[in-house]
Amino acid sequence: MMDDQRDLTISKNRLEALVDGIFAFAMTLLVTGLVIPHFSKTEAEAKLAVSIAGMQSEFISFLVAFFVLASFWRMHNRQFHYVRRVDSGIMRITLFILACVVLMPFTTNISGDYSDVRVAVGLFHINMFSLGLCFLIHWRHLTRNPDITSVAISSRDASKGMYRSLITPGISVLGFVFSFVSPPWSMATYLLIIPCVAIIRRCSRKDNRSSEPA
Repeated sequence: MMDDQRDLTISKNRLEALVDGIFAFAMTLLVTGLVIPHFSKTEAEAKLAVSIAGMQSEFISFLVAFFVLASFWRMHNRQFHYVRRVDSGIMRITLFILACVVLMPFTTNISGDYSDVRVAVGLFHINMFSLGLCFLIHWRHLTRNPDITSVAISSRDASKGMYRSLITPGISVLGFVFSFVSPPWSMATYLLIIPCVAIIRRCSRKDNRSSEPA
């Protein structure tokens, strides 16, 4: 009976392959939102450059979504480093993560095409919040189930991971609130991810130095 249950368990490598494939596919699909109107050869000389210049909001949405997805892919790789065995909790959380990832091209295209519409930009922020929340739950599951991890996660590492996982959900809430003031500029709130990550890394280094024996 135990052998049958082990056979039904999905291996870590297979789940990682699925995650890598979907992240790569979603990141590639983001470019489909950059659509240029069709011009004849004579019209292109006069209108093409103007049309591309007018796609500023689409390019901003694309860049934000691409680099945020890339950071989430790195975070998944970092968190999955601790996974020794895939249980039902990890499986369910990962599927929710992938569902949010698959939605990213859709919400990115809408927020880029209708950057002045609060609902369109709000969908993007909700998508980002959901994705960040799933990663937060994923990390919490790992810290509370040491039987599925390859190495023990110390309380200090658990706290650092929680702070890191809170960055995107927190910023997405800020972006959603700011979208009521200026929907286009609310996308710029995700630039705060860079200094927030840098601050956490700096604090981690200070903690490591202070814990070293004199």
